[in-house]
Amino acid sequence: MRYFIALDTGGTKSDAVLFDETGHILFQSRTKGGTPMEIGLEAVCRNTETVLSFLSGKLPNGCIPTAIYCSIAGDRMFEEQLYPRMKPHVEAEHFRVADDGECIITGTLGRVDGGGMVCGTGASLYIRYGDTGRHIGGWGYLIDSGGSGYTMGRAALHAVMREADGRGEKTMLTELIGARMGVEPSRNIQAVYEGGRSYIASFAGAVFEGRKLGDPISIHIFDRTVEKLAEFTHVAARYYPGEYSIALNGGIFANFPELTESLKTKAAPTAKLILATAPPLYGAAVEALWDAGILETLEFRQRFLGEYEKKQ
Repeated sequence: MRYFIALDTGGTKSDAVLFDETGHILFQSRTKGGTPMEIGLEAVCRNTETVLSFLSGKLPNGCIPTAIYCSIAGDRMFEEQLYPRMKPHVEAEHFRVADDGECIITGTLGRVDGGGMVCGTGASLYIRYGDTGRHIGGWGYLIDSGGSGYTMGRAALHAVMREADGRGEKTMLTELIGARMGVEPSRNIQAVYEGGRSYIASFAGAVFEGRKLGDPISIHIFDRTVEKLAEFTHVAARYYPGEYSIALNGGIFANFPELTESLKTKAAPTAKLILATAPPLYGAAVEALWDAGILETLEFRQRFLGEYEKKQ
């Protein structure tokens, strides 16, 4: 029996599994995430090595993984450093580190040209065409201009604080976010700064609720988010001669279908948007198989996804 490890690390969490070639999941690890831009290169490497060591330690005596595939958000900005930094500490027949967009495509679309769009705490679009991959967006929250849960939550908090100090107009977001915080937002600034990016992103849900209630500011934030996500697709269209598919992944897409429907009206005409049918970790597992020269089967997919779902 051959054994594999797949890992998917984003800004919020790191998810990893040890599985065999039949798709049976032996062990799972779920820890706090963090990208190189946020917590530093060394911290990401240490965290990843700890997880890989833990899972490798669950193998029968004398066994090493046939392949380990690590999907790490932000890898493209550190691609000359992550792999060589970790390789001496990893024992496997095959070992690869890649950016997180690749496994989104693979998990839903397969080994084909197309895109994988993330809209969760962060937002970006990774496209694959031939042997080439390209990222659009995904430069980190200090640089990126919109389209993510973080930028939605930040815009909502910005509007609430402007109302609080008299600079801005009244918005339902004050009450909606206050209900989520359990306190008046303007009296909760310390929690915002301590909670950081993921805490701010958690208020994106208030924007969707405010939009349904007809709040003009919530509607504006929603529309701005759609515009930024649609922009990704128009840039991507330059790299394809005709229609191409994009798998949509992330908590915002999963929990708010109205975003997908609105995005379809603004996206490039040649972009076919498909809600992801598998988590990114499954795509990472398939990539690990491919590195060992093994193609996924329907039986593998059903077993892996069935067992993974039970563990959630």
